[in-house]
Amino acid sequence: MGHSHAMIERNILTRGGNMAHNSESAIKAALLANGVIMLMKLVAAVMSGSASMMAEFKHSLGDWANGFFLLIGIRQARRPVDDKYQFGHGKRVFFWSFVASLGMLFIGGALSIYGGMQKIIHPEHLEYVGLNLGIIGFSILFEIYSMTMAVKAIMHEVGETATGLRMFLKVIPALARATPATRFIFLEDSAALIGLLLAGGAITLSVVTGNVLFDGLASILIGILLLIIALATAKENVAAILGEAADPALIQEMGNFVLSLDGVKDVHSVRSMCIGPNSYLVELVIEANENTCLSECDLINERVTSQVKEKFKEFVHVHVSIISDDKKRDWVCQAPATD
Repeated sequence: MGHSHAMIERNILTRGGNMAHNSESAIKAALLANGVIMLMKLVAAVMSGSASMMAEFKHSLGDWANGFFLLIGIRQARRPVDDKYQFGHGKRVFFWSFVASLGMLFIGGALSIYGGMQKIIHPEHLEYVGLNLGIIGFSILFEIYSMTMAVKAIMHEVGETATGLRMFLKVIPALARATPATRFIFLEDSAALIGLLLAGGAITLSVVTGNVLFDGLASILIGILLLIIALATAKENVAAILGEAADPALIQEMGNFVLSLDGVKDVHSVRSMCIGPNSYLVELVIEANENTCLSECDLINERVTSQVKEKFKEFVHVHVSIISDDKKRDWVCQAPATD
């Protein structure tokens, strides 16, 4: 049993390392894309005086800085378990993802809204429109590259095998199971593509109508979009840092499985806590026959612990307590809810 337990632990660590590698690859691709895009947008914004293009530069600057924060989090999360951090360093990913969301909130969102308002209050004629639109076109290509890398990483993390367009269709349902860093990159890229389309449309309308109000409004809309994404990701990361429970459907499935194991009369209670990306500590209280001896309880404990870890890779730490059967049915077996 000890050998089996060690094998399970190694499999869990290998899986976590693979997920971290996928996230790191997506982040490096985003850093490269955002670095190039940021410089192009800065040149275009300074030369043309476009508020929406300046908002896009701030957006890319925030994305570029956030990439480093996420990279720090992934690498720190790999640190081995020690006496001080007995459940590992997995939550560091959530902390640095939270810092990244604050960067998007203030650097990307707030400054873009401010720049748009300034453009509306103090309008200036746009110049080098062709250059702006050309840079927006190139930026879209770079963002598509970065997003494709993020989508591939998400598909790999959740075990999906879709490719091509089907991969993009499946990514939204898969986001909930992706690591925070990879999910954040995907959301950043989505916001960037929407922002680029808004900026391109606004610049075109401003030139066609002769009214730079559209340019200022686009900057404000880009800022609002970034605020919404930043607040949503910040809220999600705070919940993970505080140790939110595993998905109820996953808990239900696991409880049903435990109830089917030999020696388990009932599942009295289950508690879980997030300790890292897709990693949970779970505390199981199960009921056994009141005449079960201590040595048999030890066998039941080992059986439940090893089989739960083997079947449910999300439960990295499983703690099982056994109490006497209270003759009441505590666990209700039901099919996990599906979307």
